[in-house]
Amino acid sequence: MNDPPPNRYRTGRLIGVGVGPGDPGNLTLRAIRAIKEADLVIAPCSSTDTEGRAESIVRNALPEVSCQRIIFDMSPGETGTQARVRGAREAALGLHGPLCEGKTIAFVTLGDPNVFSTFSLVAKEVAHLSPETEIRTIPGIMAFQEVASMGGLNLLDETEKLFLVTAREGTEDLDEALGSPNAAIVIYKGGRHLQEIKAALDMAGRLKGAVVGEMLGLEGETISDLDTVTAQRLSYLATVIAPPLRKPEPATD
Repeated sequence: MNDPPPNRYRTGRLIGVGVGPGDPGNLTLRAIRAIKEADLVIAPCSSTDTEGRAESIVRNALPEVSCQRIIFDMSPGETGTQARVRGAREAALGLHGPLCEGKTIAFVTLGDPNVFSTFSLVAKEVAHLSPETEIRTIPGIMAFQEVASMGGLNLLDETEKLFLVTAREGTEDLDEALGSPNAAIVIYKGGRHLQEIKAALDMAGRLKGAVVGEMLGLEGETISDLDTVTAQRLSYLATVIAPPLRKPEPATD
């Protein structure tokens, strides 16, 4: 009986690695280990000659590590969504060869790879193209956790809830979340809709006490009370937090 032909492919691994919101000190030990042990480290960027935020974090924490860049269009609207899907397909095609050689690839991403991350798009395309590839993630600290910490916010207590929404296309999701006064609301990607966000929070009695963080871990980092911000718009990665409406603490003698 003839021996079966040797398998042409070895099973590679694709690991989505959360590197936190900006400060290299927020990399976890698991993230550092995965990046160091990977055969290839991939970082998303807006153009090949521009260092992305995730790559910058890795470079500052692990200067000996070299990242390979892949381009993702982050434009809003349906056109931007289509461009991101195309970018994910192109990235998956580029990763197919190394994965078939059995290599381990670390895809570094801001925050957490399972929440509003480009990694999920790439992982979906890789799974379609190479079903045998092992895909897993390593969680990372998220921007709203950093903003809450730096702003001294007690984000949630007892039976309070949390809404995590984006204002990328407007404030419709925020309006829905404002129907729950006992919920903290985290708003991502709303920098260009800052005035609408402030107006919606003000109308709901939630503007006072809300904070906004911008440029986390970078030069120009700010954590501000939202009602004091006079700018018409902020950067794409600005993070707004409106704590739950809470009854005042009873006075003590």
